[in-house]
Amino acid sequence: PSSSPSSSPSSSPSSSDDTSWNKAAEEIDPYSEEAKTNLSNFYKQHNIDTIKDAEKDHKKLLRLTEQVLSWNQRLNLISRKDCTPEVVYHRHVLPSIALMPLVLKSSSSSSEEGNDKQRPLKIVDVGTGGGFPGLPLALLLPNCEFTLVDSIQKKLVAVSEMAAELDVENVRIHCGRCEEMYAEREGRKEHLGGYDVCLGRSVTALPRFCAWMYPLLKKQPQQLSNDDENNDGEEGRLIYIIDGELEDVVESRIQSDTYLDELLDREEGTSDKRALIFLANDVEEIAIESGEVDKIVRSAPAGTGKKSKRRQNKQQRSTNKVAKGAWQKRDNSVKKERGYDDFQRFEF
Repeated sequence: PSSSPSSSPSSSPSSSDDTSWNKAAEEIDPYSEEAKTNLSNFYKQHNIDTIKDAEKDHKKLLRLTEQVLSWNQRLNLISRKDCTPEVVYHRHVLPSIALMPLVLKSSSSSSEEGNDKQRPLKIVDVGTGGGFPGLPLALLLPNCEFTLVDSIQKKLVAVSEMAAELDVENVRIHCGRCEEMYAEREGRKEHLGGYDVCLGRSVTALPRFCAWMYPLLKKQPQQLSNDDENNDGEEGRLIYIIDGELEDVVESRIQSDTYLDELLDREEGTSDKRALIFLANDVEEIAIESGEVDKIVRSAPAGTGKKSKRRQNKQQRSTNKVAKGAWQKRDNSVKKERGYDDFQRFEF
């Protein structure tokens, strides 16, 4: 495993809407030649220029930026505080694209287009929110299969509409908790150990995130069981965007730790976000050793008929309880409660 960056940020993990950005980077007009050149240089730096056309992809990313701006007026996909083309492009779109070389390295082939692998790379983005980082990557990697997961349906509706508008056909969405994806038989068959790569962007503390999603990743060959139909022998990986300090149980298992600024070849200090890579076996060990796996209640998906006793009792109480002030038909067989049946008069 590679060593951690020389200067580790001291701040605690923050939300996806990063506020620690160098203003100079935001001032670059996404529609400018400079922005296009920067993307081209990024491709050359990671030898992606042999399989991708930076000019065409830049236009695609601008269309995505416009879609996010449009939807954000109706729905809070990202922070509305400073929702401009520059912010969307530099804080959300480009950091997602920065993961492209890491995603491609997860495959045994270094190229995404025209490789010898017949099976496409299967990628799951857990906690995608407004579609980041999964949607920008799906837009530029049409030969990979993406599943975007989030528990907020209205955001996934927007993501689905944006994908359709951009003619992105390699994306499907899953509305619900990550743990529900492999809770029932069909889910286990389709999702359990079925993904080459899992993506996440400052969703929650890393040990908790690992506990949620480690069953989704493909295991090492020696860990396979007879019913692991999805596994072809290649170990899956977690690629997670984060900032701040990390727990010891996490630090000791990092395979790669790279600042997004380094990946994008831009001025150091533009952002303090880093991209971490973990192997599937290490992800599981983090979940177990941290104790987070014991805190997860892997409930069945909605509609399976399996409800907890506590939930059933709560529903029963709510069914029997009459709302305050509700009208009820009078029962004449019941004696009226006037409050003065035992009244006695006293004379002074």
